[in-house]
Amino acid sequence: MVIFIIAHHTFREAIRKKILYVLMGLGILIIIAAPFFPTIDEPDARVKMMLVVFFQVVMLLCVVGVILLSATSLPYEIEDRTIYGVLSKPVSRLKIVIGKIIGFALLSALIIVILSLLNVAYIKQIASGLPESCRGVLKARDEFKALRFYIQGKSHHTSEGIVWIKGGRDGVAFWSFSDLCKTPNNKTSFEVEFDLKVESGRGFVGSIPVVVGIEDAFQGLGKTEVLSLMVDEPLTLKIDPEVVQKSGSVNITVFPIHEADYIGVTQKDVRLFSVQKGFIYNYAKAIVITFLKFLLIVIIAVMGSTYLSAPVSIAAAFVVFLCGHILDFIKDFSLLIHRYDVPGHALPTVLRKPSILLIYVDYIIKKPLEWFSVIMPDFKRFDTLKFLLKGINIPLETIGAVFAYTTIYAGICIFISSIIFKKREFL
Repeated sequence: MVIFIIAHHTFREAIRKKILYVLMGLGILIIIAAPFFPTIDEPDARVKMMLVVFFQVVMLLCVVGVILLSATSLPYEIEDRTIYGVLSKPVSRLKIVIGKIIGFALLSALIIVILSLLNVAYIKQIASGLPESCRGVLKARDEFKALRFYIQGKSHHTSEGIVWIKGGRDGVAFWSFSDLCKTPNNKTSFEVEFDLKVESGRGFVGSIPVVVGIEDAFQGLGKTEVLSLMVDEPLTLKIDPEVVQKSGSVNITVFPIHEADYIGVTQKDVRLFSVQKGFIYNYAKAIVITFLKFLLIVIIAVMGSTYLSAPVSIAAAFVVFLCGHILDFIKDFSLLIHRYDVPGHALPTVLRKPSILLIYVDYIIKKPLEWFSVIMPDFKRFDTLKFLLKGINIPLETIGAVFAYTTIYAGICIFISSIIFKKREFL
């Protein structure tokens, strides 16, 4: 009960701060202006731009606000001596820390919900005018990769790993997919995406006709149709669910019709997706993971504020936040020095033979850097933008792993905070 009273007081005090409204207002303006930012000419470019701006710019502004508030709450209360009223009561300092964390967690949730609802409403409005073929970003798809890929007949030539097929059925590109329907569900729909290279000997053409065949791998159930394959534009085709649910295996074939036309293919150029949920469901999972990220930031900021002054606590929280996003760089920091034995073509000439001093420096800093990368929170685990931009379903396993990571790291930080705050003396 005491924890929630402290959390409620912390929340009320935080929402009175002007900086919160300034940053939220700036975030709203950025969301509204995002569709007008310059983009490429792809039909869904504005939707992708709004997702990128929201998760990388708007959320960063919110992180700044949350750090400024959560890292200064305790130091300011100690400086103003308002915390003495709480300490004079039979309340453990651990409860004070947890109450602070819950209060700022509620504040973070409120900010994220308000801005995310505005952003998703704006996205849905803009996306309503997109053609069906360009709505891949508005789906939550599970991707299946081809298990087999080969050319039936003969190919025209191979260049840079791309197999080129000439029209006229001299060669047919073949992809095989399996294990598509381990748990059949009538609500599951399937679609295949073709991202093939196109060339033509008939001069400049915007598209070429191709024959696409989709059939059950065992019974031959399916269909063959002629489609127009656009230059530099993926082609998405829905698959009859019965074709998939019969055996869970599908064969896909493609070849150009005209002898003067060519298609370039690789194993990765055809991808098959199952679609069970929509964009809103996927977006909601991304918001949950984003909230867990904010929660971890709040816990780290509050932990620092139990001992440090307000300015130092803010600086420490920002340093941890920055380091948590560049852990890969930190882990590989000594690579240029350590890999002095690699072949000469792999590194610039100036780095092929480091001095003995650099080698010793590497030996000294390597272990500390490794431990530093383990201690720092890995905020890249919370990256959901890569899923949303590709219209890929965020697996529940990913949410579970992020939740477990947040719980473990948060438990350690709260334990350290309680010890530090308990040992701190107030005059």
